[in-house]
Amino acid sequence: MKHRFNRNRRWLPHPQAIQAVFFDVGFTLLEQSPSIPIVVRNVMARRGTPVPLECLQRSLAQAELKFGQFSREAPETWGDEQEIAEIWRRYFTELLRPCYGSAGDEALAEAAADVQREFDLASSYALYPDVEQSLAALKERGIKLGVISDWGIALGLIMRSFGLTEYFDFAVISATARRAKPDPELYRLALDRANVVADYALHVGDSYVRDALGARAVGITPVLIDRMRMLQPEVVDCPLVYDLYELLDLLDIERPSREEPTDQPA
Repeated sequence: MKHRFNRNRRWLPHPQAIQAVFFDVGFTLLEQSPSIPIVVRNVMARRGTPVPLECLQRSLAQAELKFGQFSREAPETWGDEQEIAEIWRRYFTELLRPCYGSAGDEALAEAAADVQREFDLASSYALYPDVEQSLAALKERGIKLGVISDWGIALGLIMRSFGLTEYFDFAVISATARRAKPDPELYRLALDRANVVADYALHVGDSYVRDALGARAVGITPVLIDRMRMLQPEVVDCPLVYDLYELLDLLDIERPSREEPTDQPA
């Protein structure tokens, strides 16, 4: 098979040697769907405490800034189930405050907790359209597949709801492993479960710091996925793909026949 794109060839000169591929989940396999403001609006309506969608949409950017601040202040959060729930409640409190703050702190906290629980459900996410075909192609090649994800224990049920467990040999979830990316121990654990050495493994994720640097710390080749097409290959020091079909290209695996080629950045 002729390799469709050449921009990543220098990073992976012997793709046939790869025996295992590990994946992040959020923004790699699953996207947020419906949008966060819509999910929050729906939860609040069911509670009998409706808030305007337009207000939530305006509030989102500031809540995202606060969430980034929370994450930087406590990077170990993702290794503890209770702390994961708490950081999300803080995020949803910030999101709701301009739209529901007049109800008082106690009512605001209760609403944020209700919203946080909604995001433990598969109904708050959707599979990217390239995921199932790409995972099936990797399994057909005989490659071991694993998940390495900063997530709460609900991820197992979410993956099962989307039928992902049939493709994956194991999942390393931060809340159960009690460690958070980019802790190298998460990646070492994945190597142990796959029973492969780092030289023959890839890790695919959307975060350079958490995914690429974490994988590289133990010798795993990182692959950065940029589904929003915000990056150009020359600005990153690892393979860059824009979808999982390009991951198949990187590994010299034929794309599924139903996938139509699209114009890609050079």
